[in-house]
Amino acid sequence: MKLLITCLTLIVLACNSAKAPNDNSLKELGQHELTVIYQAHTRGFFEEISITEKSVILFKDYEKLKPITGTISAKEWKICIDLVEAIDLKSISQLTAPSNLRQSDRVPFAHVSIIKKGDTIKSSDFDHKNPPKELKELVELIISIKEN
Repeated sequence: MKLLITCLTLIVLACNSAKAPNDNSLKELGQHELTVIYQAHTRGFFEEISITEKSVILFKDYEKLKPITGTISAKEWKICIDLVEAIDLKSISQLTAPSNLRQSDRVPFAHVSIIKKGDTIKSSDFDHKNPPKELKELVELIISIKEN
């Protein structure tokens, strides 16, 4: 019995220590001047796209253990900056979604987070791929960058 408890304890400790270095938290991403994060999720689906000046990181699991990394072109980054600057960041959390299909599990919940100089600004929730009109161009750009 003691052997079984010891083995289970070691397994739990090994799993926890394996997770820690791979967890890319928002704090790490917040060290850059600007980070744009698009997250969509429901019970059986998770997707997070983090875009910085030099990289695109895609997570497809809640634990964020297996990041898929890519690069972003200077042109795409410039467009992203222009779109973020065109948004009124103070009112982003009060934007109204054009539809509410997410409330009946037809589509995933989604939101955009903008980390600018260490401050995190999160939008209101909306249907995946159907954001408020103020965020539409930015969300379409983020999804197109992910698909390329």
